Amino acid sequence: MAGLGVQMVEDFGKLLQEMLAKALIVKPTSTVEPPLNKSDLAELFAMVDSTFPAATSPESMKHAIETAARESFNNLLASTTIESPSFVNVWNLLDILSIMSDDDQTEPAVLFWLVEELLDSQTVAGCRKIFDYLESRRERIIAKNFALKNLVILRSCNELLRRLSRAEDTAFCGRVFIFLFQSFPLGDKSSVNLRGEYHTENVTTFDVFPSKNTVEMEVDSKTDSPPNSITKKMRDDSSNLVKGVTFSKTERLLSADELYPIFWALQQSFSRPKKLFDSVAFSGFKTGLEATMAMFRSVKTESSVKPVKAADEGKRSTKRKRGLADDDLANKYNPKYLTSRDLFELEISDLSFRRHIILQALIVVDFLLSLSAKAKEKLSKATLPDNTNKSVMYADQQLNEEDTKWAIEMRKSIAEYLKQGIEGPYFHRMVENVLSRDKNWARWKIENCPSIAKPAITPQEFVVAKASAKKATTNKRQRPNPPIGSLDLKFLSSGDQRSGLDKLKDPTRYQLPSVKSFKNKIELDDMDIEMAQDEESKNAAMESKASKSWRAQRIASTTQLAVLDKIERSDKIDVIFQDQVRSEEPVKAGDEEVLEGKEFAKVPKDRRPVIITGPSGVGKDTLITMLLKAHEHSFAKIAAYTTRPAKEQEVDSVDYHFVDKEQFSIMRDGDQFLECNETNNDDYGTSRKNVESVIAQGKIPILCLDISSVQQLKDQGYDARFVSIMPPSILKLETRLRQEDSTSEDATREVLDAAENQTEQFKIEGYHDKLIVNDKLEEAYESLEKYIFGDDEKAEVTITASGAATPAVNTEAEMANGDGLSLEEPLEKADIPVAKGDHGQPTAEIPPETVEPEGEIIRN
Repeated sequence: MAGLGVQMVEDFGKLLQEMLAKALIVKPTSTVEPPLNKSDLAELFAMVDSTFPAATSPESMKHAIETAARESFNNLLASTTIESPSFVNVWNLLDILSIMSDDDQTEPAVLFWLVEELLDSQTVAGCRKIFDYLESRRERIIAKNFALKNLVILRSCNELLRRLSRAEDTAFCGRVFIFLFQSFPLGDKSSVNLRGEYHTENVTTFDVFPSKNTVEMEVDSKTDSPPNSITKKMRDDSSNLVKGVTFSKTERLLSADELYPIFWALQQSFSRPKKLFDSVAFSGFKTGLEATMAMFRSVKTESSVKPVKAADEGKRSTKRKRGLADDDLANKYNPKYLTSRDLFELEISDLSFRRHIILQALIVVDFLLSLSAKAKEKLSKATLPDNTNKSVMYADQQLNEEDTKWAIEMRKSIAEYLKQGIEGPYFHRMVENVLSRDKNWARWKIENCPSIAKPAITPQEFVVAKASAKKATTNKRQRPNPPIGSLDLKFLSSGDQRSGLDKLKDPTRYQLPSVKSFKNKIELDDMDIEMAQDEESKNAAMESKASKSWRAQRIASTTQLAVLDKIERSDKIDVIFQDQVRSEEPVKAGDEEVLEGKEFAKVPKDRRPVIITGPSGVGKDTLITMLLKAHEHSFAKIAAYTTRPAKEQEVDSVDYHFVDKEQFSIMRDGDQFLECNETNNDDYGTSRKNVESVIAQGKIPILCLDISSVQQLKDQGYDARFVSIMPPSILKLETRLRQEDSTSEDATREVLDAAENQTEQFKIEGYHDKLIVNDKLEEAYESLEKYIFGDDEKAEVTITASGAATPAVNTEAEMANGDGLSLEEPLEKADIPVAKGDHGQPTAEIPPETVEPEGEIIRN
């Protein structure tokens, strides 16, 4: 430059060299950090103006500084590599130019002009170091004159992004985007694409292969229909598809060879949506998209029906998966599709690939719906500025009614497909959120991108707003009335003679309020809600009611748990305030005198649940029925849930709760059963909620269970009283069974074998709390009643090794008639009717053993 006689450039060049030399002293490190500050070179910066003649214009001075800076920059770039420690001179030079541009001594964009050249001269690895500098100086760079720098910043970053691979340099691309997002304001128009241009350079190429019958076509006569046109096949086969978006499984699906060219041809419509303004192109798009969706649905069905292929695919794709594990990001951010015919079926079977294609289709369908008559009418009624962006409004295009209906149905079909699978609903919601925001973005473009930035408030406005807020939220201090010195001091008097400790022990301080105490309070809240003058007071009343309702229900749950099931609405809980009145049964004339003397039902001291078990046909249900009849206000039998069908005389929710397999599985998986097991392919279980409901009503639950269910409860440590009922002997049980003539020999044998097994189980110490031998029904019932109410005298009876019940020590058992229980008597075979008893086990109907005074036959 000195050879050209530009003295100003030469003079400032010398000053610039002095600055760089001084910078090496101030900043001894060779790294990007720390940045140079103006104070570090204050003396040299003060000499800049004196370097130029007094008559030099500001523009001439800026050009001279830029020329000298470029000369120094080029010399450093030619003589130093970016890995060299001396490359710190370049960072120092850029810092100096940044300070001078902020002082308006040079062009604002000169720094990024040099950065742009620096990026072009370096490899990707070198560009990363350059970007380290830009990220560390971002706030300083954009602090002043950003409007004069933004285009250069945008151009240099976009050029860098074009060089980077989205697959291999994903993290670096993210850094560049973050730098742009942090530098440019949210409403900047730089990346809006106001003209509505599309990426037409992105051309998807795919294989074009001849038909299999090409040779035969050349030989056949012209009258034969040529099968070489795959497109023609598609049009013929898709004639039914155009009728509606149904994707019926009865329609023939295209093969992979037929779908391949049609599928990849959709990419032309995806990259050029305006191409669909042509009716022929739009018809082909509809046919191709419908065929693609039909194929996707069939792939989903096949993958769920034939999972065997997973093993084969795992064997032949081991090598490929190993590569993917090393570079998972490259798989996710591959910018181009692999369109080889050999890979087509593998791509179709990949869920991620199908979602990418469907998402592209969904974007285009939304674009088409924005051209519908309804969307146009909505846009015409909106308030738009005068300078609307005509390029993206497409005022001359409108979708007809038939195509609009197709687009709506297609969008619904795509949405239903995206919702499939475990993560489907989440993925669909994410896509809908993105597309809804994109609609707002498109609307903003139509309005020609008005500024969304609000002007900053002035200090005076801030002070006024702060004072107003303080005034609105601060109450004026009221003067005491009556004045200080004349306050009522009665609270200091000792009117209450109780001591301080006695006052703290006052039950009103810690006792729970009664449920009915909330009734009037909730009614007052209802009145406040109806009389509310504004939303704020209404919401406050609703919150107050909700709080009281919750507390009332929580207190009621301790005594009226069953009543909570009757609450249908959270804001209507009147049922818990009502007195629970039990329906009274008609009283016989002979019992009137007895009932008149009874004020309360007889209640056992031990209120634990009573679990009765024993062999099938021993009379457990008869004893339970007698107990419930005599003490209906104290006990309640728990009906088990079962999946078997109801018999002729069985009543749902009385004998059993009859449910299907699916409902039973849901209850079992939800831990709703105290115990459950399977008998004869039928499931049985006792509801935990039903037991707790009976307890909440103040009654004692009675459960009739088989031996396996009892063992489950014992293993769980369930706190209950276990009562075992046994026949006097196996021979007598067999005699009772054989008095019936409708049961098969196998069923009879099964009942007797089960009785023998249970007898062995009863020998285990601590298995039951009470053992009752049911020889005579009335005596057996009397023993059961006395035990439950704690009135029995514990007879000491045990079971011998041979199976007989004999007197022993420390065994709580009782036989109704004192006879021994023997298992050594012979068993005979006969046809005896057997019904289903506890949890589905065979049980024989016991012949009449006891006749009540009124002639009622009771079967035990």
